[in-house]
Amino acid sequence: MHYITGTTFTVTRHANIWDSKFKLNTPYSLINVTSNQTGVKYLFASRVDKVEMIFESCRQADSFIASHKREQIPDYDSVYQRNTAL
Repeated sequence: MHYITGTTFTVTRHANIWDSKFKLNTPYSLINVTSNQTGVKYLFASRVDKVEMIFESCRQADSFIASHKREQIPDYDSVYQRNTAL
């Protein structure tokens, strides 16, 4: 899990079905992450509304957030493999 509670992002265009849950050009903050039987539930909030989304994994949620922050997530698998191969 790369992004933690307090992470903020803004959806500037509706590029996929998930984006349509968010109001355009409105800042949202990640306020809660919990796991359930179907995946990982992320709760985002703006000043006026909340959006709940279920992702298959934290990695999938990280990709969603990263795309809106225009960031690249580090390759944690490679780092882990390098550090455990010693």
